[in-house]
Amino acid sequence: MGHREQQLDEISEAAGGWFRVREVEPGIWLLAEPPHVNTWLVVGSDRAALIDSGLGVRPIRPVVEAITDLPVLVVNTHSHFDHIGGNHEFDQILIHPDGVARVANDVPRELLREYIEYAEEMERSLPSYLAADRKFFFSLAAADQPRKFPVSLDNNTWQIPGSSANGVLRDGYVVDLGGRTLRAIATPGHSPDHVALLLEPDGVLFAGDAVSTGAIYVQWPESDIESFANSAERLAGLASDVHVVLVHHWLRYATLPFFLREVADGAHDLLSGRANFRPNRDCAGQSVREAVFDEFSIFLPGEEMVNESEGVGR
Repeated sequence: MGHREQQLDEISEAAGGWFRVREVEPGIWLLAEPPHVNTWLVVGSDRAALIDSGLGVRPIRPVVEAITDLPVLVVNTHSHFDHIGGNHEFDQILIHPDGVARVANDVPRELLREYIEYAEEMERSLPSYLAADRKFFFSLAAADQPRKFPVSLDNNTWQIPGSSANGVLRDGYVVDLGGRTLRAIATPGHSPDHVALLLEPDGVLFAGDAVSTGAIYVQWPESDIESFANSAERLAGLASDVHVVLVHHWLRYATLPFFLREVADGAHDLLSGRANFRPNRDCAGQSVREAVFDEFSIFLPGEEMVNESEGVGR
């Protein structure tokens, strides 16, 4: 193990071993909270961008500062709680105009409690999953294994305070990092304020929650399946400009550009009535209808979905 890798491991251990840190391409760092959220740090010659800031159950800024001493700004793909948890640790925050008011509010404690219940259910299923993987599949590296959630229902100190955005990510807005830029692509559907980000000239697409290698959430009161389908088609049209798609949830954090077309076709099949459904529950414990495809699924509202639109995630 090199000195840099050892240093990053020490930083991760100081944060309770919570973050999985990996440089996936030169100057592009994965700061994962496996398998909950994947946060991305992009380092240019002049400054760095933290694309989302995670759950906020452990401080993320010390991990960022172990990687770079350049000025860092947060670039939020959208305002859901699991993408803004560390916003308050930073001074400069960019988000779509529709997300500015949302990030200014503290996240409701009840929503965080519901997520803890989801995390604890996941942990109860983990031993059998790991046993099967180690015996048959070898798909999960030790460093990528889900961690024990840092807070519990009995000891819930988790809070996500409001943060102040001091810039807005309109469609086409360019963030210059020095030698590379992030271009905002409005992709509503999962939420009205959602943007994907294309790193140029590298050809790396940070998809936020518009694309996922697992369940894609389009079941919230503010979600819109037709907008989602249009956004998926727009991203599929960028495939020739992209060499890798980096996603923000689940353990398969990277996929190839063809996957953009797969998601767009799936959304079209769903709207055309050609999708197969099964019942499921989301990370807030609400019933959903899950449209199942080969490599992903799409959550739509079930009968028990809540009516409130504030503070949802994923």
